[in-house]
Amino acid sequence: MTRALSAFRNGAALAVMSALLAACQGEAGEAPPAVTAPPQAVTVEALSLAPNEFGAGVRASGLVAYKRETALGFGAPGQIETITVDAGDRVATGQEIATLRRTTVGADEAEAALARQTAQQTFDRVSRLFEAGAASQAELDNARLALERVRERISITVPASGVVLQRQAEPGQTVSAGQPVVTIGETRAGLIVRASLTAEEVAQLKVGDKAAVRIGQRAPVSGSVVRIAPRGSMSGTFEVEVALPGADGVRAGEVAEIAVAAQGEAPAGPMEFVIPAIALIDARADQGVVFVIDKDGEARRRAVETGGVSDRGVSILKGLAAGDRVITRGASMVRDGDAVRVAGE
Repeated sequence: MTRALSAFRNGAALAVMSALLAACQGEAGEAPPAVTAPPQAVTVEALSLAPNEFGAGVRASGLVAYKRETALGFGAPGQIETITVDAGDRVATGQEIATLRRTTVGADEAEAALARQTAQQTFDRVSRLFEAGAASQAELDNARLALERVRERISITVPASGVVLQRQAEPGQTVSAGQPVVTIGETRAGLIVRASLTAEEVAQLKVGDKAAVRIGQRAPVSGSVVRIAPRGSMSGTFEVEVALPGADGVRAGEVAEIAVAAQGEAPAGPMEFVIPAIALIDARADQGVVFVIDKDGEARRRAVETGGVSDRGVSILKGLAAGDRVITRGASMVRDGDAVRVAGE
């Protein structure tokens, strides 16, 4: 009987162990709950649309220029010996930038030297008399002119600090009196935008009107109308100048858009924006689609109405507002609702 009881106990223990083992195997065989990884954000580039005034009043395109652009040349004909500046160089008042050897001083070198000596002595004498009040300004100017006419070598000096806009001659070249050699833009006079407007548009403006100016992809800057041409061109347009105070980094020759609110009218109407062509998808006629980034960092499809296309990009007439962030590079890679990350942020 003892043996039977021992066998029973061993069997019971084996049964319990088998049950426990089966339970463990069952738990181990169950698949763990699936964990869904959050979607990876698509890296894109975006353009923030700044508030602007380009939907109201008189609008036009023009070119950036210096208010005062001066063409410098020699006062006598001759052969250029040196030119020490090139386009883009900055120059200072009184700086010598070119020299010339005159070709009409005289065939006889001894006679030419005597003429230079006499003219120099006359100029020195008249200068002393002028300082003493015994000679007039006209007499001093005549003496200076006589000296210039007999000098063998003459030079060009800068009348005002600025930037060299154009170099129109080269050393060794023979030039006539007054022929432009170098053109400079005077920085003290500042930058302007010159634009051509119709008679109807000019009638709405006056000198002093505030203007919004956009140049390239830069944010709009404030300017003011400083000149309106008193007479029109052969084509019937009138030149208008808008001053650009504090337009850092702007270069002469850049294309600019100006907008001036008509007199007595508050800015109104839809705003117009220009976006890179790469941002526009599904373009058909004057319709298209862009993606904007919402406050949650997701791409949202937006239908827009397009205007013209220029070197700056595509004009958007409707569908966008100031403050929108339009996806540019990467717009073709996203779908509505995709999470996006702006490169560099």
